[in-house]
Amino acid sequence: MSVDKFNGVSLSSITFIDGVRKEEIEKINGVIRLHFLDDFPGARAAYSLRQLSLTATSAIRVRNSSGGEADIGFDSDGNLDVASLNLHCGSNIGRISKWYDQSGNSEDMVQTDQTKMPYIKNASGTTYTMSDGSNEPSIYFYFGSSSQWLDNASFVSNNTDHMVISSVVEFDTVTTGQQVLSQWSGTQSSQAFQLSMLGASSKIRLSNRVSTGGLIRTQSPTSSSTISADTTYSVVAYASVTPYEGDVDINGDTAHEYPFTNASTGTLNAPTSTMTIGRRSDNGAAPIQGMVSEMVVWSDTTLPNRNSIMTNVKNHYGV
Repeated sequence: MSVDKFNGVSLSSITFIDGVRKEEIEKINGVIRLHFLDDFPGARAAYSLRQLSLTATSAIRVRNSSGGEADIGFDSDGNLDVASLNLHCGSNIGRISKWYDQSGNSEDMVQTDQTKMPYIKNASGTTYTMSDGSNEPSIYFYFGSSSQWLDNASFVSNNTDHMVISSVVEFDTVTTGQQVLSQWSGTQSSQAFQLSMLGASSKIRLSNRVSTGGLIRTQSPTSSSTISADTTYSVVAYASVTPYEGDVDINGDTAHEYPFTNASTGTLNAPTSTMTIGRRSDNGAAPIQGMVSEMVVWSDTTLPNRNSIMTNVKNHYGV
């Protein structure tokens, strides 16, 4: 049994219960509370340093300075088990060799080359955290001014009509273009989508390739302030061909810009190909210079409410 409403109000609409943040409550009158993926089901892939699902036991696999690896899970509040992370890494670096998929679809992100593994701890053993709000732990993809990344070599969307991506991200610099999440290649038939930060305009953009060869793009509204360095952003990006519309919201901006920047026809490409967090997936171009704490992709028949996703993520990360 689980709780989906409290005093008749859906839990997805509630931030605090008796002054306590909802995410920090494990049970209400002995009944287990819902997690993020209970409120927003149907994710194709879900990566986070918080517990998104009751069945998720591990968040990341971490390699310490001695070469030993260990799975790091969650504490009793559903946050990253920093105590276990500290015990494993001590006062030294911690690299990510695997970011576990919490959707139940086993779409883990991995890196086998230790020199390319992103970092959860720096050389002094300090855990990387986002700059704003709750100072949540984060994964750093640009240690030593060199790109690191995580791959899923055979990702495929389960829908060619629409998709939603939710991400929590922060950039060291905003003067150069950077790929946050990418499923792209030099061959059009293997190109699916790119979630990126545009260096020229400091906006967040979602680009999708469609079956007829066209490229459709949507980006954060002109009503939003431009992206700034060292600032935490909750991003919810959406693309659809039925109806034909797209939207990128950042930190709660709901001034929707549904028209794509260029017209096309066809369905969304859904190849089986490499999906990457931290750079363009095929050639390593435009690496992200910054951190990512969470990345969730939905492409099911029915998509969750995007405004509710934004509210949940903003409340948890304090942005």
